[in-house]
Amino acid sequence: MEKTDLQIAVEKELGIDLCPVFFADAEQYARRKLEVANRSAGREWGEDGYGDEYLVLLIPDVIREMAFSVYCEKRSVENLAARKAVTV
Repeated sequence: MEKTDLQIAVEKELGIDLCPVFFADAEQYARRKLEVANRSAGREWGEDGYGDEYLVLLIPDVIREMAFSVYCEKRSVENLAARKAVTV
């Protein structure tokens, strides 16, 4: 699978190579966020709203959010296990 210019730009922004499937999921989520942001501001794509060029910044933020969610879930499981070990 060949990388798009957008994926190349995002990887440069993050300083890492991304799995194409993971990138596609993050891009899809970022595009939904972009659409919602433009709509809530009363703008359409390309009409004084944010366009695809903003995705180079938005996708890395989405990836960081995803990573933080995984971290929080992992810590929650660890904390729960630690509490159970103390109460048993």
